[in-house]
Amino acid sequence: MTVVGRMLLDRQEANSGLVECRVELADEPPDWTGFLQGRPGASIFHDVRWGQIMRDTYGNRPIYLTARRGGQVVGVLQLVLQKSLLFGSHLSSLPYFDSAGVLADDHGASGALVAEGRRLMDGLGCRWVELRQEADLGAGLPTRTDKVRLELALPSRKEDLWESLKAKVRNQIRKAEKAHLTCAAGSAELVKPFYQVYLRNMRDLGSPPHSRRWFEAIVEGFGGSSRLFVVWAGNRPAAASLTLRDRQAMRVPWAGNDWRLRDSCPNMLLYWTMLAEACEGGAGRFDFGRSTRDSGTYSFKRQWGAEPVPLYWHYLLPEGEALPDLRPDSGKFRLMVAAWKKLPLWAARALGPRIIAKLS
Repeated sequence: MTVVGRMLLDRQEANSGLVECRVELADEPPDWTGFLQGRPGASIFHDVRWGQIMRDTYGNRPIYLTARRGGQVVGVLQLVLQKSLLFGSHLSSLPYFDSAGVLADDHGASGALVAEGRRLMDGLGCRWVELRQEADLGAGLPTRTDKVRLELALPSRKEDLWESLKAKVRNQIRKAEKAHLTCAAGSAELVKPFYQVYLRNMRDLGSPPHSRRWFEAIVEGFGGSSRLFVVWAGNRPAAASLTLRDRQAMRVPWAGNDWRLRDSCPNMLLYWTMLAEACEGGAGRFDFGRSTRDSGTYSFKRQWGAEPVPLYWHYLLPEGEALPDLRPDSGKFRLMVAAWKKLPLWAARALGPRIIAKLS
């Protein structure tokens, strides 16, 4: 049932003077289809289904904020509440993704949504609200800018993309092919081998993994917009990814490889297969996901010709509070990361989802 939030006035000039901007709050997904369609800044990560997947998989509460003016939707914001004894309660839009924050027609609607987010923070006793944006909201908020998204404009033919690649990249793809690696693309039937690679890769990185159910829910919920890729070394999965497709790009939020097989370059074949399919399918752009500038993953993505796109992670904080230190390379997490790398896979699989459910 929808609950109407506090009425706000935006001071944008209109023929009738001040125009009321009303923000509505709901726990169940509203119909944002008409608002999101055709908007340049809207991506698959603004889809209302994410809140439901996070609730059904991890028990986190989605809160949908809809700004209306004169009965028309003029802005949206999907927040997810995560409660943790260790990290504290917080709201995020959205956990796990690069950018899925405020989407609004104008500064008045954007400001109304931010103000309602701040009231939610106070009312729910949260330590912060995290708004992950591709464009600076320009509201003077505390902001992290250490992450960038890597994106590649694609030609319509994979042959043209091949010719644009550096010789070293093409040679590594050929090396994988000469090692008789093959890459399969599909859907739910590939969740098991995908998760086998993903679980090991996350353990080796020292990060808690999502549950297998999380990925099954994405494939079930997004159907043809999702795609799984698995590189095989014989009957052994060597690299794997899950991609999501919207009208702007093919996106790869999750990808990894088995480091024990890295000499045969399975990751190179994986990415080439995804890029070739994106070209042939008319995706237009390929979103490699986020990285820290000059990190190893940043360099890997740049070698394909990808260009960095700034990310602005804004924070709403209680009075006098500093930005939360959530970076995995932070000193306070160093011992935890080192210990996680030593876990047996069964332990990482059992414990990881319980932890990542509380992290954004």
